[in-house]
Amino acid sequence: MEKITLEYLETHFDEVLGEAETGKSFLILTPDGKDIALVPNEESIKTSIDNGLITSIEEEEEWIRMMNMNDS
Repeated sequence: MEKITLEYLETHFDEVLGEAETGKSFLILTPDGKDIALVPNEESIKTSIDNGLITSIEEEEEWIRMMNMNDS
């Protein structure tokens, strides 16, 4: 899993999303420390979700809300 900053994601969004769609995973490091894993499918992180180590963001609205929180 490649680590990238939120700033990098914002400036290279199409490139990163394209790579994620082809199977690459990213850990997006956020300024508030609530890092986000961008993975091609939930199955690749299912064990971590099941053990409560991470939370799945399944709704697009939740993703947008979290991204907007980082803008402020």
